[in-house]
Amino acid sequence: MKPLRHYFLSLTLLCLALTQRSLAVGGVNATPSPAPAHEISFTHPKETRLDNGLRVIVAERPSLPLLAMEVIIRVGSEKDPNDRAGTASLTGALLTKGTEKMTAPQIANAIESLGGTIFSSGVSDYSSAGVLVMSSKAEPALTILADVVLHPAFKQGEIDRLRKQSLDGLRVALQQPGSLASYVLGRVVYGDGEYGHASGGTPETLPAIQRSDIVDFYQNYYRPDNATLVFSGNVTFEQGKEYAEKFFGSWKVDQTAPRSVTSTAATWKPTTVVVDMPEAGQASVSVTKPAIKRDSPDYYAGLVANAALGNGFGSRLNREIRIKRGLSYGARSSLDTRRDAGAFTASAQTKNESAAEVATLLQAELKRLATEPVQGDELKSRQALLTGSYARSMETDLGFASHIAVLAVFNLPLDTLDKFIPSINAITPGNVTAFTEKYLVAPSSLVVVGKASAFIEPLKKDSPETRVIAQSDLDLNRADLAKPK
Repeated sequence: MKPLRHYFLSLTLLCLALTQRSLAVGGVNATPSPAPAHEISFTHPKETRLDNGLRVIVAERPSLPLLAMEVIIRVGSEKDPNDRAGTASLTGALLTKGTEKMTAPQIANAIESLGGTIFSSGVSDYSSAGVLVMSSKAEPALTILADVVLHPAFKQGEIDRLRKQSLDGLRVALQQPGSLASYVLGRVVYGDGEYGHASGGTPETLPAIQRSDIVDFYQNYYRPDNATLVFSGNVTFEQGKEYAEKFFGSWKVDQTAPRSVTSTAATWKPTTVVVDMPEAGQASVSVTKPAIKRDSPDYYAGLVANAALGNGFGSRLNREIRIKRGLSYGARSSLDTRRDAGAFTASAQTKNESAAEVATLLQAELKRLATEPVQGDELKSRQALLTGSYARSMETDLGFASHIAVLAVFNLPLDTLDKFIPSINAITPGNVTAFTEKYLVAPSSLVVVGKASAFIEPLKKDSPETRVIAQSDLDLNRADLAKPK
């Protein structure tokens, strides 16, 4: 046994020596260089349109005996009335909670007996319902999917149950600094624009939603000429067309309902808002501003810029705020692209006493992105992060269908699927810098949610116009966020 122990000890010492040498050469934050990129080509979807206006897209992927099928409605929570925020979300979620023929348990049991899953929802810019099953179970699954899309019952008991669940979750979320900040950010970026209200509703709007509001939303927007049916998996184009005609060909167009989908741009100006939560154990710190639409020509440069700044462990924000200074478990950024201009946000959670310092660091890193170009191995690693994540998300039939759904929502060409990876790899340091200078370095809004007494004085030194709103005075239903005095 002694020689074996000596062997393992020697091996351990060798590994430690190699690790120390690697750190000495590359530094503590050194990351391995990405492998060379290789060409990837995805399935090319085919499409047709039924006489009732329903768009049908079929992606033939016969390698596995699975089939994902999803109906996309090109309207979501942006069409909620401000005093009925949450209507689209409730409408979408209720599709699978009962039809004219089946109760919610019967729907769940029927899908379970097929070995599949069913889902439905309503979010910003779109609503959807879909199933994932073995391809041999396509017809019985489509029978259920068509039923929930075309004949939802919207029973009062299910509305009340779902509303209660939503309110319970909302009350918990609004006591967490990070979750509360996400609601505040929507108002700070979009004001009273169509994206300003909370897509899932608020404690005031959810109880106000009546069954008639849900029925009206459904009748206005759930219509074949505003919908797309996506097939992804073990199915041929001809089979997809036959399925679409058989199960959705009778879906009629309501001639009195609105046909077009329009966007209302939000008005925005930089501001600093503090929500005082005296009992908060930590503070959530965010800088945010309107950025780009999904169909912007700057989309791919924006993704790379965002990845360099705050997407992943090796991003600049994470290195500066977490690794170097230990002020947060993780700092991040996001680029939310929508039909109208979405939001760019950089954020971190930290102890209350360091909130002002983290706010300064977030803003400084935005400026540094313009003055210190993203290039060399940093650029390659960020491109690899994006392209690798994209390729993995396309591996499953449901993931592939989801990407097609996004293209349908934003009226983008289907060949965009193949353009993502080469477009990301074509981004240059100059592209990233130009995007940063155009969209990110100008003044941003700052939102801090936490125990204000621990950070307000140093924060006001840099932001003297800071608005402080007590948690008890916060009103998420108003663009100015404050209850009227």
